[in-house]
Parts: sequence; C-alpha cells; structure tokens
Amino acid sequence: MTAAVLLLWNLTQLWRDTNSHAANARGVKAFTQKKYEQSVKAFGDANALSPSPRRAFNLGTAQIAAGNREQGSATLGKAMSDAPLRANTLFNRGSSALASNAYDYAIRDFSEVLRLSPRDAAAKRNLEIALVRKMMQQRQSSGSRQPQKGSSPQPQPQQAQPAPDEKQQNRDANIEALLRSVQQQEEEELMRMHRARGEKLHVGW
Repeated sequence: MTAAVLLLWNLTQLWRDTNSHAANARGVKAFTQKKYEQSVKAFGDANALSPSPRRAFNLGTAQIAAGNREQGSATLGKAMSDAPLRANTLFNRGSSALASNAYDYAIRDFSEVLRLSPRDAAAKRNLEIALVRKMMQQRQSSGSRQPQKGSSPQPQPQQAQPAPDEKQQNRDANIEALLRSVQQQEEEELMRMHRARGEKLHVGW
C-alpha cells in the first residue's frame, strides 16, 4: 500500500513538473513575441503547478511588462530568495519603479544591484537617471510652492545678491547635460526588462 501511494505521488509530481515546464515554455514564447497578457497567464500556470523563485521571477517580469507594475513588483519579491537571481530581480523591480516615477524605490533597488554587481553599467545608468529625476522633481516642487491663502508676502529690503556658487553652477550644468543625454533613449531604457545578457527568461525546470 505504501509503495502504491509513493508511486502515485511520484507520478503526480512528474505530471506537475512536466506541465509546469510546458507552461513556462509557452510563457517565454509569448513574452518574446510581446504578448504579455498571454505570458502572464502561462507563467502563472507554471508557478501554480510548481512554485519556485525562477517561476516567480518570470511571472513578475511579465506582469510588469503587461502594465501591472505593483503586482509584478510584489511577485518579484518572491524571487529574492534565489541568490543568483537577486541582482536581475532587483534590476527589473527598479526599472518598474523608475518607469512609475517612484524614484526612492528605484534608487534603493539599483543601489543594491550595484552593491552586488559593481560593474553593472545598466544599473549605474538607471541609478543616475533616478537620482537626477528625483532632484528635478524636488526643484519643481519647491519652485511651485505658493503663499498660503489670506497671507501677503512682507516686503523685504533690497540686498546685494551673492554671486552664484561656481560649484553649484557646474553641478547644475552636469545635471542638465545628463538629462539631455538620456532624453532620447529614456523610454527604451525604462521599459526594457532585461539586460543584454539576460534577454531570455528561465525555461528550465
């Protein structure tokens, strides 16, 4: 009886693994064809049949590509336990945060990627974009502040204005130069979900 139960369990597990692998392969095919909703369905089936960090990575990446950024980022969190996947997972989650203008989260994730992989040029580039965008956002926010209703500004005596700090001028010039350099390629940079070395999703068992 025990042997029969064990055999049945093994057959069930084999069925799950086989079908999970097939669903994962369908998800990869749909993703490469940019059929993201289909890839979400397939990767979801694969992860439901045989949950793993790699399945979660694929599912979360597809969810983000399909426009479900919050859900995808949460799913990617389940892939963090896989050390070899951690940098890629953080990169994809950071890209999602950057595309959503969630700069603090993007800065956190790309900084962690660079801690794990200091030579990662794509993560460094995205971190620079996030830092600059956050700085510009803060400037716009501070510049748009209006006096409270009912209050009138008090006249101030005219004073000689100090000359602009040269370092600050250089810093501003560098920021503007960086913004100009990324303007044309920003959309592609934000939307790509994988580095060149990681274009393929995980098809393995």
